[in-house]
Amino acid sequence: MADKYIFEEYARNRPKRLRRLGPLFKILNKITRDWVYSWRFRNKLYRFMGVQLAEDDSGIFIGRETWIDDIFPELVRIDEGVGIGWRCIIFVHNTSTFPHLASPVHLKRKVLLGHNVIVMPGVTIGEYSQIGCNAVVTKNIPPYTIAAGVPAKPIREVTPEEIKMRNEEVAV
Repeated sequence: MADKYIFEEYARNRPKRLRRLGPLFKILNKITRDWVYSWRFRNKLYRFMGVQLAEDDSGIFIGRETWIDDIFPELVRIDEGVGIGWRCIIFVHNTSTFPHLASPVHLKRKVLLGHNVIVMPGVTIGEYSQIGCNAVVTKNIPPYTIAAGVPAKPIREVTPEEIKMRNEEVAV
């Protein structure tokens, strides 16, 4: 299981830049979600907000109207080749528990999230996994797995043909 931080303690110990710019991140998240059409520019804004994107973020697609936690964006890590569909939500904090908790979320290489997927705090989605539309991911998903549902459950393994297809170069 991923690290869990007590919300208030983590908030006090964050890097000064992230604490100082927190209100700006809320505004940038809104602008990024609703008004930025270029996925490349959207990636740059998310990186500025503190989201840990892979060094080569040219293969990362984050769909419009996607909400990445703007309270602790630095706890979200997205590896190369990840595709996130429209209207997804990635949470890293949970204020419905006491004490309030924050846990990192990691989307590993070549993960695909369908439209309207919700990823809860502390979840790691293994490489080459796919999550079906409207799923709620509450637990870790193993690599090379297709999962769907509320809560998301593994359906089957990703086939070698699907892996080969996702590794082919696509002209942009």
